[in-house]
Amino acid sequence: MATFSLKVNGHLESVDVDPETPLLYVLADEMHLRGPKFGCGLAQCGACTVLVGRTCQALMRDACQRR
Repeated sequence: MATFSLKVNGHLESVDVDPETPLLYVLADEMHLRGPKFGCGLAQCGACTVLVGRTCQALMRDACQRR
């Protein structure tokens, strides 16, 4: 487990998750955001897109700043 800081919708949030956790799962399960959706799982359909990138392929260790 590691603590990450994310700025989401203008608010700084901290989450304690495994660095290999997909960003999409953190947004949905830890932060209870329902905007990005799991679609094809291959980062091709765009359902999971957020400003950082396609979250079904982005891992926490790559997408967020570690504290």
